[in-house]
Amino acid sequence: MPSCITRVLRSMRRTHPPPHALTRLAELDSLRTAMLQAVHDCAGTSAQQLQLKIRSARTHRDLWMLRSDAYHLIALHHCQSIADQRIHHLQHLFEGWVAPQEISRLS
Repeated sequence: MPSCITRVLRSMRRTHPPPHALTRLAELDSLRTAMLQAVHDCAGTSAQQLQLKIRSARTHRDLWMLRSDAYHLIALHHCQSIADQRIHHLQHLFEGWVAPQEISRLS
């Protein structure tokens, strides 16, 4: 096949992500939204920085790593028990994306 036709076919294939990629993106967006909701009533520079990090996270693992920052921020603005509740509420959204051993340590 001529190389120009091959390039066109490859580019057409790239424009339609596989269905599992769309599911992954939708789940990542849901997790981002849930994390932003968990810190929505925290104010200040540190809250804005964390919200920016959450919005720019590219993977579930990136968001998993931001949990401790979110916990700390919530605990500072409210209390430890509220931080526990909010972070625990996010736990199920990581299932299937983070190793089960890491999630079970939180329970």
